[in-house]
Amino acid sequence: MPSLGHVAIGLAAGRFHAEDGRRRLVATALYTALATFPDLDVLARRLGAGHGSPWLHRGALHSLTFAACAAVLVALIVGGLGRSRLRMALTGAVAATSHGLLDTLTGGGAGVMLLWPFSAARTHAAWTLLPASPIGARLLSHRGFEVLATEVILFLPFLVYALWPDGVIRASPSAAERSAR
Repeated sequence: MPSLGHVAIGLAAGRFHAEDGRRRLVATALYTALATFPDLDVLARRLGAGHGSPWLHRGALHSLTFAACAAVLVALIVGGLGRSRLRMALTGAVAATSHGLLDTLTGGGAGVMLLWPFSAARTHAAWTLLPASPIGARLLSHRGFEVLATEVILFLPFLVYALWPDGVIRASPSAAERSAR
């Protein structure tokens, strides 16, 4: 199950990419999927991946290579949603890459295979800034709620940006708009 931090990054990327309306809704769904898809690897053991497999949790799907490939694939299939495909791919790469990078900041576990397929080494950041999120139904435990509360505080700027109503804060008018008045 994705943590709130990964979802907040996807929501903010959708807001950044698309102005409003249906395009924003589609962009937000795509970027949220890109920001959370690496956690599909929790199913690897059920699908037969054994000890040491790069497909286990925080393995190959968390790599920078997978993030870039997934973002480019989405941009090629979906198009730019009113923007260039390059912008869509770059924003998608940032959203997808954020997952592995954020996971290096969590405690516990064997680390993240950021450089797969070039290296099977698992990476931890120098500091543990984020608590590890319980997986599955354990997210509904007391510990799970503590983690969610921590993530709400840490990712509040992304959530506010993503969910802020349109038109509440308007950009200052451009020189052309001012001279037209």
